Amino acid sequence: MKRSLPIAILAVVLLQWFYSAEAAEIRAFHNINQLPFKQIFGLPSLDNSPLAEAGKWRLNVITNISNTYNISAGANDQIVNDAETFRGSLIVSYGFLDNWQLSVEVPYIRHDGGFLDDFIYDWHDFFNMPQNGRTKDNSDQLQISYLSGAGSSFAVLDSTSGLGDIRINGAFSRPWKDRTLIFSTELKFPTGDYDKLTGSGGYDFSLGLMINDPHSLGKYRITLYGGLAGVFLGDIDGELAAVQNNFALAGRAGIGWQAGKLIQLKLQLDALSALYDSDLKEMGDPAFQLVMGGSLTFSDDVYLDISVAEDINTSTAADVAFQLALVVTF
Repeated sequence: MKRSLPIAILAVVLLQWFYSAEAAEIRAFHNINQLPFKQIFGLPSLDNSPLAEAGKWRLNVITNISNTYNISAGANDQIVNDAETFRGSLIVSYGFLDNWQLSVEVPYIRHDGGFLDDFIYDWHDFFNMPQNGRTKDNSDQLQISYLSGAGSSFAVLDSTSGLGDIRINGAFSRPWKDRTLIFSTELKFPTGDYDKLTGSGGYDFSLGLMINDPHSLGKYRITLYGGLAGVFLGDIDGELAAVQNNFALAGRAGIGWQAGKLIQLKLQLDALSALYDSDLKEMGDPAFQLVMGGSLTFSDDVYLDISVAEDINTSTAADVAFQLALVVTF
């Protein structure tokens, strides 16, 4: 371990020395809220990436692992989220005209007991952080359940996996005062399975706008980006349809620093309004996530995102989510 760190640092320095392309664009992390009862919806991606050039393809392979533990009871309902969720997505984009892009996202989702509970417990213990009910005895277990005040219930107690809800996204960009506006629309199809929490069972539709600003702090090699989207949520195919909302807002704001031709460091805040009408904080409160990490740019056409997302409004998103995303343009 002591040897590997200097070798890794040396490799990064050498790659930067030999990499001759211009500094790449700062791109937002493709983060979504992975709380089990929220990730089933077509939450908008709010991407600020430059659109694929006309006639070119872009391939984005994303892996997310999130870990959640919370148990809550309110006046009308109860919820248990004790799960680790893997979400792998393949996004294929094509620039069919200048400044116009069409994308298809195909996700695969798995919920199980996972392997990160002990690590997270030890991390919280080392930094004297609250465990929020985590113990050594309840590590790597799976229970995702909801009980309504009317007595209806839903539960996932065994590992589940399958195809998620496929999405089609259309995007258009245009310049605006040394900045770029990116308009997007997205339609989610009910190809997943609500009983496995790999889909909602309904169609979702969103409209969004992102602003990419490499100009205001350009002399410091800093890019700012941010945006907002509204999403119309189709009814869930199950018990939670009685308490879900049919409209939500999602917002994103971020800052990225071009540390070198190879390395970008990024900090991002993601927000999501309540998806359910519930007095439980997990369901009825807005969610905020802080996403930290960076990108390694290997060439003009290949880069790798590495990030960690933390739930900063406790229990409204997954406790922690790790992401790797490889993007290739051809």
